[in-house]
Amino acid sequence: MKAVFLSTPETLELRDVPARREAEAHEVLLEPLVVGLGGNDVLHYRQGAPVQDGFRRPMISGSEFVARVVAIGRGVDPTLLHRRVVASPVSPCQRCEWCTEGNQHLCPNSRTLGVPPTAGAMQQRFSWPATLCVRVAEKVPNHQAVLLVPLSLAIHIADHANIPIMGSVAVLGCGHLGLLLIKTLRATGVGTILAVDGVPYRREAALQAGATHAVDPTAAEDLARTLPRSGADVAIDVTNSSAGSRTAVSLTKIGGRVILAGIPDDNRIFFSALEARRRELVIHFVNRPHNTLRRAEAFLESGALGDLDWMVTHRFPLDQVADAFRLIRRMKDGVIKCLVEMPAYEPAEESPDSVARAAAVQLTAPA
Repeated sequence: MKAVFLSTPETLELRDVPARREAEAHEVLLEPLVVGLGGNDVLHYRQGAPVQDGFRRPMISGSEFVARVVAIGRGVDPTLLHRRVVASPVSPCQRCEWCTEGNQHLCPNSRTLGVPPTAGAMQQRFSWPATLCVRVAEKVPNHQAVLLVPLSLAIHIADHANIPIMGSVAVLGCGHLGLLLIKTLRATGVGTILAVDGVPYRREAALQAGATHAVDPTAAEDLARTLPRSGADVAIDVTNSSAGSRTAVSLTKIGGRVILAGIPDDNRIFFSALEARRRELVIHFVNRPHNTLRRAEAFLESGALGDLDWMVTHRFPLDQVADAFRLIRRMKDGVIKCLVEMPAYEPAEESPDSVARAAAVQLTAPA
């Protein structure tokens, strides 16, 4: 089967490796139909596979996908077979203190698709726990269904934001997650949505998604001062910039709330402790969603989010995956969401050479 490996920064290789034939107990064997490029994927692309013990072990990216179930393991609902599904990319251990308390999203022992040592979805077959899979309604096309995982995160962020009806919110970062967040907030009764992004076409996309204002970061603070109490009730940072947190703090009203859900490229955040303390801001970090994937599927199917087709701006075949990564890395050609279309897997006998080449794969494949 085909699999895409990332080694050094911005270096991808399409390899032939042995395919998995069966699903383990309580798992399903999946064949991805489309894979969406997410923030973690692009971050890994920029940085390359992690260095372990002095060398890089090539990794397989991909955590947002639509797949067909081609085999089921013992204990799995047989009606899942041959169905299209999406899946939570995070598999908690179900044994630790956080899991037993019902906070599986905080599990320190979880495995995440596309985060070493767990191989991601950019391969023609892999297995994953059946309980993490959600069926996709027949009327929902693949290019919309692939947005369900980021939509589930947008819903989780909105849950934590606790924005009053007809309240105000600033959203920093207008990539596909920021746009889905804007759509979610608009559909749930937020009054004023101030979108902040340094890229002009993404500001235009924010207005299309339902933002009431869309400005460059340099103009955001002046606009926020015109809001009641001179700031937004809540500011949400979903950027990849370490400066996003500082802007979020500056846009929030006294006694307001800041949600930090972005992944800064340099793994740092900056804001004025004095400013945040004097205004008694509540600062809340968000890492991953918690039991919101089925809500996202129902939300999407309800039609409350309106048209989402325009968010998927580019599609690439698997053999052009490097072009997809380069495009979204450089934010060219109006790109918002890139999809990689996976070719159908065709069973074949695996040669001894391909088995040898796959040794590294077996070390990083899901347990």
